[in-house]
Amino acid sequence: MMMNGPTFSYNNPRINGQTIFVKRGEHAGKLGIVKQTLDGERFVVSQADFGDEKVTLKRSEFLVYRYRKIRVPIDKVAGKNPEML
Repeated sequence: MMMNGPTFSYNNPRINGQTIFVKRGEHAGKLGIVKQTLDGERFVVSQADFGDEKVTLKRSEFLVYRYRKIRVPIDKVAGKNPEML
């Protein structure tokens, strides 16, 4: 059986559900989770520092944490709505 290329999960370009760190723009320094992909360059982000607010960010404005665990305080995970837990 011949394989055409690597099939490792970290080569997967989909980032829905991934934790991100915003590095540029109005929300720089915030953590969030990608909720939806609008197109190849724009994504809807919410939770963590955004609470229940939904923000649209360009791909160049954030970094994706794929390979390491992030230690986030529980109040940031819950955001402004602790009943989400």
